[in-house]
Amino acid sequence: MSWGTSTPPPLSSAVFAVSGSATISAPPEKAWEALLDFDSYKQWQVIKNPFVRSQTITNNPTSSPLIAGHIIKMNPVHLPPSMDDDNVGFLQKNSTLVRVTVLDHENHRVAWRTANLLPRWLLDAERWQMITVPEGGEGCKYESYEVFRGILAYVVRWFVGKELKLGVDAMAKGLKERVERD
Repeated sequence: MSWGTSTPPPLSSAVFAVSGSATISAPPEKAWEALLDFDSYKQWQVIKNPFVRSQTITNNPTSSPLIAGHIIKMNPVHLPPSMDDDNVGFLQKNSTLVRVTVLDHENHRVAWRTANLLPRWLLDAERWQMITVPEGGEGCKYESYEVFRGILAYVVRWFVGKELKLGVDAMAKGLKERVERD
């Protein structure tokens, strides 16, 4: 297993990883649709998505469906997660660019990898999000994890590792509330 392929990278290849999950009382297709509906992320504020408010496909001018290769701008990304936009410090509100590496509608898996100007040996991050059906077949489970490697991954872990964990957990909780509300 390697980075940027159709399988998640092994955790042993990373400097650190963050993960979060939620059991959702809804069909997996409904959770999958909400996860990929980037336009609705702004509405999650009402139901507590304090991590990522907006995801915009930057190289998709025709608004066609998301595909592998698309570049997504996530803005703002709050570290730590916060609903208070007015009192967030300069270093707590970030944006990032990622490239979609895997989009598997059949198995409800999506992955993206940093698409920045830094060389991968300096900083590399890959995030996987999956919707699965638990044993018993009731509802679904959302799982997400992000792995970091490279020299700067040690710096990221030191300065915002805990906040990233809180953010991934907040995303799981926000998706659960969004899907179960509708």
